[in-house]
Amino acid sequence: MFKRLRNILVIAAFACSGASIAFAQSSFPALSGLVIDSAELLAPEDEMRLAALLKQHETNTGGRVIVATIPNLGGRSIEAYGADLAYHWNIAKYPNSAILIVAEAERRVRMEFGPPVRGTMIDVRSSQMVQRVILPAFRAGQFDIGLETGLRELFVMLEEGVDQATDETRHLSELLIDKRVLLPVGALALVLLLCGRGRRPCGRLRSR
Repeated sequence: MFKRLRNILVIAAFACSGASIAFAQSSFPALSGLVIDSAELLAPEDEMRLAALLKQHETNTGGRVIVATIPNLGGRSIEAYGADLAYHWNIAKYPNSAILIVAEAERRVRMEFGPPVRGTMIDVRSSQMVQRVILPAFRAGQFDIGLETGLRELFVMLEEGVDQATDETRHLSELLIDKRVLLPVGALALVLLLCGRGRRPCGRLRSR
């Protein structure tokens, strides 16, 4: 009787384990292309442009880079999610492989690398690049520009090393300037200049 009960418990444990694995796998989007926009952050034309850029990189270098936007992390850290997604998509079979992950609900961005890239200085530099290039564009609502600029710098990191990446793509940072921000900033600068010279309308404002 005890043996039968033990067998039932073992079978139940395996069943629960299988269910949890199936649930974890189902939480990942299917790898249907090089841009997986599950969070629907990109316009169709922007998605096509990024996919063409990634395909060209893969053709030229043999390395695979994938962009994945997801609605949420399902309660996991982005580090754990990225590692599981890389395993699920088996990016290790490509040299210099990486996944650029964007989690919409948590507002997190991470680059997950496959071996032998993982664990090198590129992890640190890619994190810095996310803060310097991608996130400012995202805050301005320019998801496509942030991704494209980040990808171009990532390509340089993968192909030529982290030291060359910043210099090669510095000019692309100009794309991050939002014209909607420039106009009010320019107007404010003009007002401050006039105030400094004591001209109207600042004279009227000071007298009140």
